[in-house]
Amino acid sequence: MSGIHSTLKPKIRSLFAFIQARTGSTRFPKKVIRPIPPGSDKTILDHIHSRVLKILPNSRIVYLIPEGDSELESFLVKNGMLHFSGPLEDVRQRYILASAKFEADAILRLTGDNPFYDTTHLDLLIQTFIESDSDLAYFKGLPLGTGGEVFRTSALLNLSASEQEERHKEHVSIHIKENPNLYKITAIPSLLTKEEGSRLSNFRLTVDTPEDFETISDLLTQRSFESICNFNTKEFLEWENESPSLFRKNLDVPQVRFNLPSPNEKIKGKIGVLVAPAKEFGSGHFSRTSLLYSFLPYRGWEPEWLSTFPKDGEYDILLIDYRDVKIQVPYQRTKVLLLDHFGEEKKKYDFWDLLPHPQNDRIFNWEQILIPPNLISSATIEEKNPLKEYEIFCYAGNLGKEESENLDRFLIQNSSQKRIRIGGTPPKTNEIEYFPRLSRVLYLQTLRSSEKFLGYFGQSLFEALFLKIPSATFSISPIHTELSYVLEKCNIPFTDLSRKTDFSLGTKTVGENGYTLLLDKIDSYFH
Repeated sequence: MSGIHSTLKPKIRSLFAFIQARTGSTRFPKKVIRPIPPGSDKTILDHIHSRVLKILPNSRIVYLIPEGDSELESFLVKNGMLHFSGPLEDVRQRYILASAKFEADAILRLTGDNPFYDTTHLDLLIQTFIESDSDLAYFKGLPLGTGGEVFRTSALLNLSASEQEERHKEHVSIHIKENPNLYKITAIPSLLTKEEGSRLSNFRLTVDTPEDFETISDLLTQRSFESICNFNTKEFLEWENESPSLFRKNLDVPQVRFNLPSPNEKIKGKIGVLVAPAKEFGSGHFSRTSLLYSFLPYRGWEPEWLSTFPKDGEYDILLIDYRDVKIQVPYQRTKVLLLDHFGEEKKKYDFWDLLPHPQNDRIFNWEQILIPPNLISSATIEEKNPLKEYEIFCYAGNLGKEESENLDRFLIQNSSQKRIRIGGTPPKTNEIEYFPRLSRVLYLQTLRSSEKFLGYFGQSLFEALFLKIPSATFSISPIHTELSYVLEKCNIPFTDLSRKTDFSLGTKTVGENGYTLLLDKIDSYFH
C-alpha cells in the first residue's frame, strides 16, 4: 500500500501487544489471576488472552510484569503466555526494555484489568496504524475497559531522563498525549451511532475494585464463556438495553482521569457512513467499510457511523455501502459516493466499484479491490513464509448439507494430501479437516499455509489471489455463477464440482492500493 499519507517515518515492521499486569494491586490484590466468575476455571487474564488471540498470534502477545512477581510469572508460564519482567515502579521503563527485547516497532498497549476488550475496534486500530504516519492512535467513544491505544516505539523513547516526571513512569504514553504539537496523534471515532454513543456512561467494564469484580462476575454468569467471548460493544449495548440493572452496580466507582489537550487534527469535513446490516447482507460490507471508516481520520476526515439516511447537508459526504438500496433523500448539498452499487441510483450519484462484475469487467481496474493491511504487512503475522500444510483450502460460507457434501467429494477427488474446509456443515469423512469458522488471525495463517484455494466469488477469493495462491471458483447462486463467468475471462477456473479442475492465478493482478485509491477519490471532493 502506498500509504494513508505520504510519510518519511519508517514503516512499521513489527507490532506487539504489551499487556501490563501485576498481582500486587493495592485496591484489589491478585485480581488478574483470580477465577472470574468465582468457581470457574477462567481468570481475567484468560478472558483477555482469548480476546487478543482473535487479532494477534500468541507469539505477539506479551505480558509485562514486575520483577519478583513469581506467582504471576508461574501462572503465565503454565498457560503458555509470553512474559517480560521489568521494574515494578517504572512501568514505562518496562515497556522500553520489552520493546528492545522483542524488536517491536509499534506497541498495542493494554492492561490486565479489562476482560472485555472490543476486538473489532482493536483490530481496526492495528490495521490502520501500521499503514499510517501517526505516532499514537486510539478509538474515542468506547465504553470504559474496552479500548486500547497503539503507538510507535520511537515516540515512547523520545523522552529524556531530564524531561521525565513521576507520572511518566506509571502512565506509559502520557508524554505523547501531552504534546500534540510534537507528536501526530489520531483519534478515531468509534463505530457507534449517536444514540449508541449517548449510552457510554452506562458502562464500566473494567476490574479495579471488588465492586467491579462482582459486576463483571454477574455478567459472565449470565452468558457462557463461549458466547460472551464474541461480545463486543454493539452486543453489550443490546444487552444493556434488555437488562440495564446488570451494568449499574459499579458505576459509582471513581476513575482516575487526566485533563489532556486534544490532538491537533485539521478536519476537512464530516463524512457519514451507511453500511448494509451484517445480519441481512453478510459481514463483507461491514468488514471492508469499517476499515475505510477507520482510515478516514488519518486523512483528516471526521467520520460518523449511521443507521439511517441523514438530512441533506448534515454531512459533507455520504458513503453508502448498501447494494441496490433506494436512497430516500434527494441529496444536493451532500456529496454521495456509492460503493459497489448496481441500482438506478448510479445514474444520479457518483460511484466506486470495488469488485469486477458483468457491467464493468472490461474497464474495471483490479487495483481498486480492497485488500486489508493484515494481508499486506508482515508486522503482525506469525511467520513470513509458513510451510504449505494444506493442498487445498476451501471456503464454504453458510452452505447447507448437500452442497457441503458435494464440496467434500470434489476436494478428495482433486487432492491427495491434506485439505481443509471452513464453513458449511460438518463433513462425513475424516479426510477433510473442518472448522465452522476461524478467527481472522487463524484464517489468514491457515490460508497462507495452503497451496490452492477453492471458494465462491467474494473477498476471500481475491485475498487468496493477492497472496499468489492458485484458485478456482464454484457457485452458490445464479448470481455467483454469472460472476464466476467474469473471472473465467481472466483464466480463473469455474467448476461445477463434478470433475477435476485446474487452479490458476489468472491473468489479472490484485493490487495492494485499493484503500489508498478510494481515499484519494474521497479527498478529491475536498479539493
